[in-house]
Amino acid sequence: MTHYADLSPCHYFPFDVDGKLLAVGWLDAEFPYPKGDVDEQFMVKLVELLVNVWQPGMFMGRHECQFCRFTGGPTAFEFKNNTVCIGASNLFVPASGFIYVAPSLILHYIDSHGYAPPEQFQRAVMECPPMKSIPFFKAILANGGRGIVKQLNAGTTDAT
Repeated sequence: MTHYADLSPCHYFPFDVDGKLLAVGWLDAEFPYPKGDVDEQFMVKLVELLVNVWQPGMFMGRHECQFCRFTGGPTAFEFKNNTVCIGASNLFVPASGFIYVAPSLILHYIDSHGYAPPEQFQRAVMECPPMKSIPFFKAILANGGRGIVKQLNAGTTDAT
């Protein structure tokens, strides 16, 4: 998986959003990352958002965990009666004037490797409207997602 420092512009996706996508949780074994505790309610909400995540672009294949020496990490994450397939999807979280984007492996990184996402990302997750709801899409549009929607409507974000 491509490494991006937390809160840096994320150019991983094929749509033009003028630097409005900020990376969170794009970890790589060659780079240090912040460690610490996260609140359980944050994990509950993060899992809820990832259960049926909105995917504006699809990629073929799965990213493995570079920190798990032999297994590449799990393909699913189970928590509080929810199961999330991880390694092949990304989470888009609207914030104030931009959109955070995190790989679904963030769940595994937090749980198994002690990763602590930035506080502002944690707040944005807690404030995020339910996935795929009208308020969610309005927040995506209001915070820099018009380029994503424009290209989706033009049919330019098919499988990459």
